[in-house]
Amino acid sequence: MAVDRTAKGPSPLANVGFRTLLASATVSYVGTFVQDVGERWLILEITGSALSSALLATAFVTACLLMTLPAGVLADRMDRRRLVIYSQIAQAIVAVTIATFALLHRATSGVLIAGAAAAGVAVALGGPAWSTIVAESVPREQVAEAVTLNAVSFNIARAVGPAIGGLVLAWAGGAGCFYSNAATFVLVIAAVASLRLPKNIETGDAKLLRAFAEPFAQAKRDAGIRSVLISMVVFTFGASFVYVLAPALAKLTLVAGPRSYGLIIGAMGTGAVLGATVLKKLRARYKPARLLATLMVVYGLSAIALSRAPSIPIAMLCCVPAGVGWTGIFSSLSALVQIWTENRLRARAMALYTMVHLALWAVGSSISGVISEAWSIRDAILIGGLACIGAAIVTARLPLPPSFTGATTES
Repeated sequence: MAVDRTAKGPSPLANVGFRTLLASATVSYVGTFVQDVGERWLILEITGSALSSALLATAFVTACLLMTLPAGVLADRMDRRRLVIYSQIAQAIVAVTIATFALLHRATSGVLIAGAAAAGVAVALGGPAWSTIVAESVPREQVAEAVTLNAVSFNIARAVGPAIGGLVLAWAGGAGCFYSNAATFVLVIAAVASLRLPKNIETGDAKLLRAFAEPFAQAKRDAGIRSVLISMVVFTFGASFVYVLAPALAKLTLVAGPRSYGLIIGAMGTGAVLGATVLKKLRARYKPARLLATLMVVYGLSAIALSRAPSIPIAMLCCVPAGVGWTGIFSSLSALVQIWTENRLRARAMALYTMVHLALWAVGSSISGVISEAWSIRDAILIGGLACIGAAIVTARLPLPPSFTGATTES
């Protein structure tokens, strides 16, 4: 057990720039989940297949996977704010395009999957730069909490976004969900444009091949960073089953209407917000390996319970502790990468982390869809939950970094 004296330190929310960034991101995240509800509802309505819903996720994450490392190199070589702005503009264009197809009743499954792939490229373009901006907008000792607060804003959106999306879907259809999301990117563009950050150390004259290779070399020589990647890999595989198939469980198995569908998906976000309120204290009290392993068990058991849920209210209850585990695990792993990596490599380290995460997400999403078609949606989610418990056993034995601050802790 470790004692971290930063647990009682000032909050990143005292920083005006970070607050503005967080507020704009929260609105944009809500828009993302509103669009997600419309997108998944449309493809399930068109095909009636859980596999098609899984293919949406596969298309998105595969596109992200291909773009993430190049985006990390760009983020270490150019103005990160500009890169994020380009990403927001591209995402808005994709959303408006798919909305128009839906409005004209031309949104086939192929159009939706192609749109998901285009959105994946746009999101990945700004992903590493965004992660680095969040870390650089606060002092080093506040990075873990800043990353968590960013995750909290995402999960507030996950809690309310699907419910709002269900209302928008019922009122304006799938096209309305896409148009609503497109409007939210304006706030992020304004917030990022007003932010003042230190200049990147990397220059455009550095050898490009070396720029791509450096994050891999760091992972090879640094046991702590390597362990973070291993932990993320083993957990992501099982977690992807649950996240991707929860919408299909809600609509196809529990026969949820638009409003109930949104509430079930949003329940995991509610749990994530609740879990974030105690994460700072838990990180101060427990070392990363122990905390992460415990949270993985919580997520896995919740997934197993969800796979057997007989009704919509029970499914919602099962999703709440899953949300606690979700935000605690991924925000903690991301924070460890950013805290224990030097600034000049930070965007590329996050790109490598994200790339590996997305690769496993793409594999897990596809396998979960195949299993759900061959057996059932419930069986696939059950397998995902068991895999997450296996990930906890692996994580508990890894030589992860010793703290969430980068400072020496007392045992």
